[in-house]
Amino acid sequence: MYRNILVALDSSEIAARALAEAADLALALNARLTIVSVAPDLPGAAYRAGIDIKALEAEVQAEVDALLRQAVDSLPEGLPVTTVLRRGNPGAEIVGQIERGEHDLIVMGSRGRGRVTSLFGSVAAHVHFHSRVAMLVLQPDGPND
Repeated sequence: MYRNILVALDSSEIAARALAEAADLALALNARLTIVSVAPDLPGAAYRAGIDIKALEAEVQAEVDALLRQAVDSLPEGLPVTTVLRRGNPGAEIVGQIERGEHDLIVMGSRGRGRVTSLFGSVAAHVHFHSRVAMLVLQPDGPND
């Protein structure tokens, strides 16, 4: 049985579905639930574009904070949850959280737009190939998801 579930969250609809599935599993299995979201690094061009990098980084962080708060608010009352906000490469940060948190299941969505395969998106593929825990990957229902 799974006792320590990690769900990776971004702002996509498929990630919201992954969160709902992870919450259902955590409730059914009496497991711990952790939500991780990653604020991506800014592209190098942003540093050369003459924009206020600190303000842009703060805005990205605020968006991810809000996403995590909304996620927690959407969960069933009484479900204990931990949130983790990381910065950097999403795939690497999710794998790192799996290891640091000793999670035994990762739940995430995949939009299938990645460069690696059509089965996984690039972040899900990275997690699949670099972690050694069970994965539940949700795919979009249709072309508009």
